[in-house]
Amino acid sequence: MHHAFHVIWRPFLICFVLAAIGILLAGGWLAGLCVLAAAGWLVRGRVTIQHFTLWLLIGGFLLRVAVILVLNPPIISDFGLLFEASQSLLAGDFSFQQLRYFSLWAYQSVFVAWQAMLLAIWNNPLIIKLANALLSAGTVCLLYRLARDHVRESAAQAAMLLLTAFPFALTLPTVLTNQISSAFFLTLGVWLLACYDCKRLGFWRFPLAGLALQAGNLLRSEGIILLVAALAYAVFTVLQQPNMAKRMVCGMAALLVAYGAVGVGADAAVRASGLNANGTANGYPGWKFVTGLNFSTSGGYSTDDWNQLSATFDENGPTEATYQVQDALISERLSAGPKALLLHAAHKCKLLWCNDALDWAFGHLQLHDCLTLIYDNIQKMDRMLFYAALLLAIFGVYRPRRTAAAYLPLFVVFAAFCAFLLIEVQPRYAYLPQLFLFCGASLGFDRLIGKEENHA
Repeated sequence: MHHAFHVIWRPFLICFVLAAIGILLAGGWLAGLCVLAAAGWLVRGRVTIQHFTLWLLIGGFLLRVAVILVLNPPIISDFGLLFEASQSLLAGDFSFQQLRYFSLWAYQSVFVAWQAMLLAIWNNPLIIKLANALLSAGTVCLLYRLARDHVRESAAQAAMLLLTAFPFALTLPTVLTNQISSAFFLTLGVWLLACYDCKRLGFWRFPLAGLALQAGNLLRSEGIILLVAALAYAVFTVLQQPNMAKRMVCGMAALLVAYGAVGVGADAAVRASGLNANGTANGYPGWKFVTGLNFSTSGGYSTDDWNQLSATFDENGPTEATYQVQDALISERLSAGPKALLLHAAHKCKLLWCNDALDWAFGHLQLHDCLTLIYDNIQKMDRMLFYAALLLAIFGVYRPRRTAAAYLPLFVVFAAFCAFLLIEVQPRYAYLPQLFLFCGASLGFDRLIGKEENHA
């Protein structure tokens, strides 16, 4: 009888597991749970993979290349305009700078030059996507090197497994966006500044970090977020280790000087080369604040606001009338009262942080039957991994004995959170802080393992 029980039990167990898998697949939860289970296996078993940085780079790159070959979204919106400008520059035609877009947002000229450089190697948008895939995988490697300084190896590897499988980060290289190249250089700056790998650079790590941060900022104007996080890291380091005060003050001064000098040099180079007569200037920074305070769009892009403001432009851009309309709109919205402003902040958080940005990679597909089921799983996996990373970061944040460098990724997330309360938001704008959030999730994995150990 005992033997008969086992003969019947095993088929039942297999069938029950298959039924559970079917339910999870139909509900869209299967893919996400499989990734979380794999990360849990790494942490619970304290399993470490040898040469993980190399595997992370190769595996991450090949995975992204596979996605690029499967997905081919059209080049639309600002991406199309920037790509056409890059093609013009490649042909020696600088006339694109006469367009209002490039006279207002002259800083985009650096990204145009970046794309033109890649297109000079192979004049096909695929070369830009392949560069995105390589830089995206490289960014994950840098974040892994940052994490492993402060947590157990298995915790760092589990966090990077989640990030590697994170659908938004995995599919964004199919889009010709400046976010990926910028994020790589900004992360490189953080790695140079705080990672133990760069200890042998000595004081040179500070100006080199400033150079890398400005390179990222020139490709996309998010450098201020990383600068604020770096300054917070310096302050906390001095508070923890007062004997580091002199070195940290001098180092941050060197970082800021290098950051500013590279920015001024790039501006002069863009003007002198004829790439853009306005250099790397932002011709109308107030626009981001106007639309960021628009209640009806939850801080997203507003066509009504743009039409109202652009109607006051002259051939050179914003006029005195523009600034009068701008100030009136901002004043009206700020005077709505605390309740309305808090509600607006909540709506902005929902738009930026709680929505997936997968439509940029998948929006062109005609989903039906099996594809709908697959996409539903990918969407739910995206949100599941994001919220898992957020909860892990919260769980791991309280550990007073850690150095300030351990919290630097979370300083980046918080600085971005504060910045986006003021300016325009879109779900894809969360790309940079989400990368650092997954790095911060390693703290939570480490705490789940048990008692903290001493790390380098």
